[in-house]
Amino acid sequence: MRQFTCLLLLLSVLASCDSRRDIRDYYFPVRELINTDGMVYAYENIGTLPGDDIEYWYFLGVDVDTALYLSTTRYSPDFAPEQQGREEIKNDGVYLRELTMLPADSNGVAMPVPTEIIFSQVFPFYLEEEKLKPYGYRLKFAPAEAPDAINYVTLNRYFRTDTVVNIMGKDYDALVFDLAGEVSMRDPEDGDISPQFTGYEIYAKGLGRVEFLRELAEGASLGGRLVERKTMEEFTASLRME
Repeated sequence: MRQFTCLLLLLSVLASCDSRRDIRDYYFPVRELINTDGMVYAYENIGTLPGDDIEYWYFLGVDVDTALYLSTTRYSPDFAPEQQGREEIKNDGVYLRELTMLPADSNGVAMPVPTEIIFSQVFPFYLEEEKLKPYGYRLKFAPAEAPDAINYVTLNRYFRTDTVVNIMGKDYDALVFDLAGEVSMRDPEDGDISPQFTGYEIYAKGLGRVEFLRELAEGASLGGRLVERKTMEEFTASLRME
């Protein structure tokens, strides 16, 4: 019993010596989304490339045995699913476990494109003192229309600074991450290309990602800013009223 007590004291001392900053409250409030119908986030288009005015993301917390997951679905403005994923919430961060893209064919039918996850960290819960430390993921997939072509997507996040953002009329403490990524396309007929992109993401405390921008080329960007947040029940009710 005495040895067990000493062990607990030692563990508590080691935990208190961890100087890393805990930022888990800046990610999506996964535990609040358990035993609910989830939340729909509406992002207004702030990019320069033509696209939909609003992008919808649906988030749902799922508690399975001893594991906690965040289910994510991106929808088009007419609420057709375009991408589905599953993230595992662990003690040290968020890890991508599944991601399937759902592009539509010429008839408007979704064609599932699964991905293979190579590196999986989506978001850290602890910031290292070294600001240049990357937090990111890498995956590969074969497009449905070109099964012999292999694509790789790499995305790294680098913590930049703290800030305050005004979202939906309210100020929130927030974190800014710089982005650095690459899309490598390896086609046996057309050859290989590896365009790179940069950008940023902002995560607000208690909300999660509230703004993002990806610079694909000079003057060409994709991005969104959170303008509305509703439960799925509220969202589907608003669709019926339109």
